[in-house]
Amino acid sequence: MRLAGAYQAVEALDVEREVAVLQRSRHTDYFFLARRGRCRLSTLPAVYEPDTPANLDWLACRGAALWPVVALYLHTDKTVEGHPWGSVTLLDQQAAAEDVRIFSALPENQRERHIRLIVKRYQRHVTYCSMLETIQYLKTGEVKVNGCKR
Repeated sequence: MRLAGAYQAVEALDVEREVAVLQRSRHTDYFFLARRGRCRLSTLPAVYEPDTPANLDWLACRGAALWPVVALYLHTDKTVEGHPWGSVTLLDQQAAAEDVRIFSALPENQRERHIRLIVKRYQRHVTYCSMLETIQYLKTGEVKVNGCKR
Protein backbone atom coordinates (compact mmCIF):
# COMPACT_ATOMS: atom_id res chain seq x y z
CA MET A 1 0.00 0.00 0.00
CA ARG A 2 2.87 2.32 0.77
CA LEU A 3 4.29 1.72 -2.70
CA ALA A 4 0.93 2.69 -4.21
CA GLY A 5 1.16 5.95 -2.29
CA ALA A 6 4.69 6.50 -3.58
CA TYR A 7 3.63 6.17 -7.23
CA GLN A 8 0.18 7.76 -7.06
CA ALA A 9 -0.80 11.31 -6.16
CA VAL A 10 -2.15 10.22 -2.79
CA GLU A 11 -1.39 11.91 0.52
CA ALA A 12 1.11 9.94 2.58
CA LEU A 13 -1.02 10.45 5.71
CA ASP A 14 -4.01 8.86 3.97
CA VAL A 15 -1.94 5.82 3.03
CA GLU A 16 -0.56 5.55 6.57
CA ARG A 17 -4.10 5.73 7.98
CA GLU A 18 -5.15 2.81 5.77
CA VAL A 19 -2.00 0.85 6.70
CA ALA A 20 -2.88 1.34 10.38
CA VAL A 21 -6.38 -0.01 9.71
CA LEU A 22 -4.87 -3.07 8.05
CA GLN A 23 -2.48 -3.66 10.94
CA ARG A 24 -5.14 -3.65 13.63
CA SER A 25 -7.95 -5.35 11.76
CA ARG A 26 -9.05 -8.96 12.15
CA HIS A 27 -10.21 -9.41 8.56
CA THR A 28 -8.05 -11.26 6.07
CA ASP A 29 -9.30 -10.00 2.70
CA TYR A 30 -9.41 -6.41 1.47
CA PHE A 31 -9.66 -4.28 -1.60
CA PHE A 32 -7.43 -1.23 -1.82
CA LEU A 33 -8.25 1.52 -4.28
CA ALA A 34 -5.93 4.45 -5.00
CA ARG A 35 -6.76 7.25 -7.37
CA ARG A 36 -5.74 10.83 -7.67
CA GLY A 37 -5.84 12.33 -4.21
CA ARG A 38 -7.68 9.44 -2.53
CA CYS A 39 -7.18 5.92 -1.30
CA ARG A 40 -9.41 3.49 0.54
CA LEU A 41 -8.92 0.11 2.18
CA SER A 42 -12.20 -1.79 2.41
CA THR A 43 -13.44 -5.22 3.30
CA LEU A 44 -14.93 -7.05 0.36
CA PRO A 45 -18.47 -7.09 1.80
CA ALA A 46 -18.32 -3.28 2.17
CA VAL A 47 -17.31 -2.87 -1.49
CA TYR A 48 -20.20 -5.04 -2.67
CA GLU A 49 -22.79 -3.54 -0.28
CA PRO A 50 -24.89 -1.07 -2.32
CA ASP A 51 -24.48 2.64 -1.54
CA THR A 52 -21.71 2.29 1.04
CA PRO A 53 -18.78 4.72 0.70
CA ALA A 54 -16.53 1.87 -0.46
CA ASN A 55 -19.08 0.75 -3.06
CA LEU A 56 -19.53 4.29 -4.36
CA ASP A 57 -15.76 4.80 -4.65
CA TRP A 58 -15.38 1.68 -6.78
CA LEU A 59 -18.35 2.61 -8.96
CA ALA A 60 -17.05 6.16 -9.43
CA CYS A 61 -13.89 4.77 -11.04
CA ARG A 62 -15.71 3.03 -13.90
CA GLY A 63 -15.11 4.25 -17.42
CA ALA A 64 -12.28 6.34 -18.81
CA ALA A 65 -10.14 8.10 -16.25
CA LEU A 66 -7.79 11.02 -16.72
CA TRP A 67 -5.37 9.55 -14.19
CA PRO A 68 -4.25 6.04 -13.26
CA VAL A 69 -6.37 4.08 -10.81
CA VAL A 70 -4.76 1.30 -8.80
CA ALA A 71 -6.88 -1.58 -7.51
CA LEU A 72 -5.40 -4.26 -5.26
CA TYR A 73 -6.72 -7.35 -3.55
CA LEU A 74 -4.88 -7.91 -0.27
CA HIS A 75 -4.92 -11.22 1.57
CA THR A 76 -3.41 -11.54 5.04
CA ASP A 77 -2.13 -15.02 5.95
CA LYS A 78 -0.53 -14.13 9.28
CA THR A 79 0.93 -11.33 11.35
CA VAL A 80 4.69 -11.09 11.82
CA GLU A 81 5.94 -8.71 14.53
CA GLY A 82 2.66 -6.80 14.37
CA HIS A 83 2.67 -6.46 10.59
CA PRO A 84 0.28 -8.27 8.24
CA TRP A 85 1.94 -10.79 5.94
CA GLY A 86 0.29 -12.21 2.83
CA SER A 87 -0.22 -11.51 -0.84
CA VAL A 88 -1.19 -8.62 -3.05
CA THR A 89 -3.02 -9.20 -6.32
CA LEU A 90 -2.95 -6.48 -8.96
CA LEU A 91 -6.40 -6.03 -10.44
CA ASP A 92 -7.71 -4.73 -13.72
CA GLN A 93 -9.57 -1.87 -12.06
CA GLN A 94 -12.14 -1.46 -14.83
CA ALA A 95 -13.04 -5.16 -14.78
CA ALA A 96 -13.17 -5.18 -10.96
CA ALA A 97 -15.40 -2.08 -10.91
CA GLU A 98 -17.74 -3.67 -13.44
CA ASP A 99 -17.86 -6.79 -11.25
CA VAL A 100 -18.79 -4.61 -8.27
CA ARG A 101 -21.54 -2.93 -10.32
CA ILE A 102 -23.06 -6.23 -11.41
CA PHE A 103 -22.87 -8.12 -8.12
CA SER A 104 -23.72 -5.31 -5.73
CA ALA A 105 -27.19 -5.27 -7.28
CA LEU A 106 -27.83 -8.87 -6.18
CA PRO A 107 -29.37 -10.05 -2.87
CA GLU A 108 -26.97 -10.39 0.07
CA ASN A 109 -26.69 -14.19 -0.03
CA GLN A 110 -25.72 -14.12 -3.72
CA ARG A 111 -23.16 -11.36 -3.04
CA GLU A 112 -21.64 -13.44 -0.23
CA ARG A 113 -21.33 -16.44 -2.54
CA HIS A 114 -19.70 -14.30 -5.21
CA ILE A 115 -17.23 -12.86 -2.68
CA ARG A 116 -16.21 -16.39 -1.65
CA LEU A 117 -15.64 -17.26 -5.31
CA ILE A 118 -13.52 -14.21 -6.10
CA VAL A 119 -11.42 -14.73 -2.96
CA LYS A 120 -10.77 -18.28 -4.13
CA ARG A 121 -9.92 -17.06 -7.65
CA TYR A 122 -7.58 -14.29 -6.45
CA GLN A 123 -5.77 -16.69 -4.13
CA ARG A 124 -5.43 -19.67 -6.44
CA HIS A 125 -5.67 -18.63 -10.07
CA VAL A 126 -3.16 -15.85 -10.56
CA THR A 127 0.34 -15.54 -11.98
CA TYR A 128 3.28 -14.17 -10.08
CA CYS A 129 4.83 -10.93 -11.23
CA SER A 130 8.13 -9.18 -10.72
CA MET A 131 8.71 -6.10 -8.62
CA LEU A 132 9.30 -4.16 -11.85
CA GLU A 133 5.88 -5.23 -13.17
CA THR A 134 4.33 -4.20 -9.85
CA ILE A 135 5.93 -0.76 -9.95
CA GLN A 136 4.87 -0.28 -13.58
CA TYR A 137 1.30 -1.12 -12.58
CA LEU A 138 1.40 1.32 -9.66
CA LYS A 139 2.56 4.07 -12.02
CA THR A 140 0.09 3.44 -14.82
CA GLY A 141 -2.80 1.42 -13.38
CA GLU A 142 -2.49 -0.91 -16.37
CA VAL A 143 -2.13 -4.58 -15.55
CA LYS A 144 -0.36 -6.64 -18.20
CA VAL A 145 -1.65 -9.95 -16.86
CA ASN A 146 -4.99 -9.81 -15.06
CA GLY A 147 -4.59 -11.05 -11.53
CA CYS A 148 -0.82 -10.66 -11.26
CA LYS A 149 0.23 -11.55 -7.70
CA ARG A 150 3.10 -10.21 -5.62
